[in-house]
Amino acid sequence: MRDRELLLLLLLLAQTADDGDEHSAGILSRLTSRATGVVVDAVEPDAVIEKVDVNALLDRVDVNHLLDRVDVNRLLDRVDVNALMDRVDVDALMDRVDVQELVDRAGISDIVAESTGAIAGSAIDVFRRQVVALDVIIGNSTYRLVGRDPKTRPVAPEGLDSGSGVDETGRGQISGHYAGPVSRLIAFGIDVVFMWLGYLLIALGISFLVDFFTDIDTSTTAWQLFALMVLSSWLFLYNWASYSIAGKTAGMAIVGLRVLGRNGRVLTGSHAAIRTLVLPISIIVFGLGLLGILFNPQRRSLHDAAAGSVVVYDWGDRPAEMPAPVTEWVNKRLDEDEASS
Repeated sequence: MRDRELLLLLLLLAQTADDGDEHSAGILSRLTSRATGVVVDAVEPDAVIEKVDVNALLDRVDVNHLLDRVDVNRLLDRVDVNALMDRVDVDALMDRVDVQELVDRAGISDIVAESTGAIAGSAIDVFRRQVVALDVIIGNSTYRLVGRDPKTRPVAPEGLDSGSGVDETGRGQISGHYAGPVSRLIAFGIDVVFMWLGYLLIALGISFLVDFFTDIDTSTTAWQLFALMVLSSWLFLYNWASYSIAGKTAGMAIVGLRVLGRNGRVLTGSHAAIRTLVLPISIIVFGLGLLGILFNPQRRSLHDAAAGSVVVYDWGDRPAEMPAPVTEWVNKRLDEDEASS
């Protein structure tokens, strides 16, 4: 029925177009409207859309030309940023963010640890270099007092892979070299603090347990002797365990020192015990046992000689260094001595 109506309308339109008067124009307008309605009613949108090749249509679109016609500034001007931000639920957005996973994937903890370690390492190396400078100046000066040439003084144990030469910054490399008096004195002072603090903790712990479980009077002579025994045992254990296990005490680790055998090998447990037992004698006898650090070629003290040990510079994974000015001063003095001889 629709096809017949459409055909009749088309015939009437053709006839009316031939007439050309005003009455015909009115009829033509009405017929055109009627024909348009019939055509629209006859069209099925789903069937038309199914026949459209979207890919072919998109291929004919010139994207660059389309973007060129877009006025970005006008487009942004029409955007209400405040209204847009008001519609954003920040709390809900943050709830969906796994912060821990984000931190782990970014490696922030590793970066912080690495940078912190580098800063701390640089700071302690500056301190160590200044101590080494004093070691070299004092050690060479005192060695000259006994009429010996510092140039002939051995620098490191035989068989030990020690550092030597000057790096690109002008600093002398001294890893494995015999340690001087200032660094050893500072390391001993730090150890005294650690040993005293450790003894206080032990004494307080024992006193608390005794007072809590017994009625023993801790002010008696017998108790004082017991406390002296505890102190002696603690001092021996602190030094012996440090030498035999790590090769260094806490003070030595901070300053950058290490205890080795004369041949540059690890100190054995028995030699560590001998060194620990003779150490108080070196100090008590007016400090005479420590003079070897100044005048002995290997800078060995009395307890070093008894235990067959030496103390060398050891900064762990970084090379031990002298400051550049001290390196220059030492080399200059050695050149002057060689020229004068």
